[in-house]
Amino acid sequence: MKYDVIVVGGGPGGSVAGMTAASRGLRTLVLERAARPGDKNVSGTGLSPKCFRDFEFMRRMELPHMRKADMASVHLVDKNNKEKVAVTFSPSDDAGYAEAREFLTVNVYRSELDPWLSGLAVQAGADLLCGAKVTDLTRSRNGKITGVVTDDGRRFSGDIIIGADGVISTVARASGIREKWAPSEVAQIINIDYGSDAGTIDASIGSNALHYWYAATFPVGYSFFSAEGFHVGLGCYLDWWKKNPQYYLRRMLEVDGVQRQIKLAGGRPREFQNHLVTFLTRPKKTYTDSVMLIGDAAGFACPYEAEGVYYAMMSGRIAATVASDAISRGDLSEGSLSEYEKTWWASPIGEEFIGGDSIEGFVRRIGFNPDAAAWITPLFNEVLFGLCNVADSHTNNARKLPGRILKYLPELADALKDDMGPLAIAIDNPPKKGPSKAVSYVLRKTMPFLLRLLAKVSASSTNRYNSVTTPLVMEHFLKPYVQEKLKKEAQKR
Repeated sequence: MKYDVIVVGGGPGGSVAGMTAASRGLRTLVLERAARPGDKNVSGTGLSPKCFRDFEFMRRMELPHMRKADMASVHLVDKNNKEKVAVTFSPSDDAGYAEAREFLTVNVYRSELDPWLSGLAVQAGADLLCGAKVTDLTRSRNGKITGVVTDDGRRFSGDIIIGADGVISTVARASGIREKWAPSEVAQIINIDYGSDAGTIDASIGSNALHYWYAATFPVGYSFFSAEGFHVGLGCYLDWWKKNPQYYLRRMLEVDGVQRQIKLAGGRPREFQNHLVTFLTRPKKTYTDSVMLIGDAAGFACPYEAEGVYYAMMSGRIAATVASDAISRGDLSEGSLSEYEKTWWASPIGEEFIGGDSIEGFVRRIGFNPDAAAWITPLFNEVLFGLCNVADSHTNNARKLPGRILKYLPELADALKDDMGPLAIAIDNPPKKGPSKAVSYVLRKTMPFLLRLLAKVSASSTNRYNSVTTPLVMEHFLKPYVQEKLKKEAQKR
């Protein structure tokens, strides 16, 4: 049988691609290498509110071990591997849609999510074939891609191939879109999956089911809780690891707070897991004649913290829609499928990558950098201690606070200048009219002198007119500024 669309990979992205293509009346085949979808993905995942906003069928999802997280905690660990700060947050009442106001994530296991999604694809009319590992693409005599071949020699013909086959994508390689990712474009994630009892997690963790560990002794770690289990792990760029990744996982497990969570939740180790995810700051080519890549095969994991499921699902839907349109036109060429790239760039996928190279500077030097945590952790602690401690009068504490944090300001200034500032500028909505070259030249020539002079005057003297100038600045600069910002935001809505 000849298919209109063959989807290689039965994960979330592949299933949504299959579902979308079949619902548009296309003869669709989804090939999954495992015995059933999800068998090779036993770890948990946190589904973002976007999944439920943008995919109506997700609102009907009921899985045995799902847990809504409506609170999350960020833990800061110092260079002595001691937790110094913990901050908890919850959804904003001002979030733009209902699901985002209700929860932060819905934590599920892929071993339950993937079969449920593939079932929806089958219900929509797609054929699902498991135990089918695709090893190559087939071509006609003139080099046109005509289908796929599996490791047991079976051949399947299809007009369009959608590669949903993960980081090490056979479809990407065999189609000539790319060979393999560079080590700087891939993150290695390792974690331990623990079993537990729902009642125990309810009593000890509840809905505060997301915990992030930012440390000076290991890359960013996490402990995420589902209904009857949780996983504890960490990850970083493949080219970052200075020691064996398991060394850093052991360091994380030595933190008292992590151990306390495991004990309180009654964790029973079930499995050690090790996998790769793409971690690009700008996706590369994602299509060619008769082929489109989605999810990790395309490099669509979020460049800030590697969220993958939503972007796989979104790219799967876009690819299947473009495939349907291309087949109806009778044009499967690279030029015709270029619509895929235009569409995903205009979607939430492309929006995540607007920051470009500035994202990598921020993530590598701040977000996933233990060296940065070595000064960020004590800085946060000094600020909170200075504002909240009762060891001295609050007046005296406030007076001492600038001196407490002064030694961290050089690193903070460099981070603002080199990482956070460029990122903020890159993701901001640029003005319709670009900067004037003449004005930019004057600013570059005059501001270094004026700002240095202002800094020296401000740092070296006590202003006896503070009581006069401060209220004036607040009333006639800051207050109008805030009011104008609020007015512009209201106009956008």
